[in-house]
Amino acid sequence: MIQLGSRLVSVLLGVVFASSAAAQTAWKDSPAVRALYAQARQEGKVVVWGPQQREVDWIPQAFGGMFPGIEVQWLGDNNVITKAIAEARAGRNEVDVMHNSLGGIIPLNQRDLLAVPDWSPFGTTASNIELGGKVGLTNNLVYAVVYNKDKVKEADLPKNWTDLLDPKYKGKMVGSAFLLPRLIGFLGIVWGEDKALQFARDLVDKTDILVTRAPRESFLQSGERLYAVGDFEAASLFWASQGLPVDYVVPQPVAATQFGSAVLAKAPHPAAARLLAGWMTTPEAKRLRQTARFETDIRPGADSDLARKLRAQGGTIVIETEQNMAAREQIYTKANPILSGQMR
Repeated sequence: MIQLGSRLVSVLLGVVFASSAAAQTAWKDSPAVRALYAQARQEGKVVVWGPQQREVDWIPQAFGGMFPGIEVQWLGDNNVITKAIAEARAGRNEVDVMHNSLGGIIPLNQRDLLAVPDWSPFGTTASNIELGGKVGLTNNLVYAVVYNKDKVKEADLPKNWTDLLDPKYKGKMVGSAFLLPRLIGFLGIVWGEDKALQFARDLVDKTDILVTRAPRESFLQSGERLYAVGDFEAASLFWASQGLPVDYVVPQPVAATQFGSAVLAKAPHPAAARLLAGWMTTPEAKRLRQTARFETDIRPGADSDLARKLRAQGGTIVIETEQNMAAREQIYTKANPILSGQMR
């Protein structure tokens, strides 16, 4: 997997620090945050886990630039939720903050492993808190069609997901075995289960889409496939930053995962955990994340470029929530064997 070099991350974050230092909002100097910071410095350490390295490895420098004196340790792994549950059962409490998708965090909530911190000192509003106050929402990943811009004309870009059934896309598409079924789950929220599952069947039967666990960017770079269906817009921007000739388009309806940060109920560094999780919901942290990892916020009220662009386009935007989780999971569980060729 291509990774953004630590030197480049340092340069990018340094630019943001320099440009925004004078624009710090009042929350940072509030008595509640200052008191929490003093306690966190006494603890001296905080541990954050996320689903992969690039979700969390930017945090130590970014957080340390605002709150120096606290060591940030991180783990990026697809199995961090399972690991956290196993460690809790064994009575070991190593992780302070979990940064993950809402769907990933819910199993921790179901086992009463999450605290209910006070998000208000960070200016985090009720509309940006989920799971009964246990998760502060941070960023979205938007499903897109990433394409080789050297070989694809703008006129050939899909405006709707169903456009991909056009014969002109046959033999030219690749999709992630993990992400594509989950996209179908989102589409099912808007279309209904029957239409969404039929769309999955048609992708397999009519388009010769290659569904794989291999990195899709390699197929785009080689020209073996021209469209990566259901990858994230942030992945496209990241690949482009590495010199790949790619761009993206977001078809209708817009589908987006929801990421957030949660404090573990038995966090070994409780003050530092609350400080880090709260900071991750602030506009400053969101800007730093976008600079370092191209991931942004498209929720109502968000002021990111992508949020404004999607609102201007109109149409339907469906974002992962606790309320739509069960229905979406039911659909993508059924879509998975269809897309893998195990079931018609």
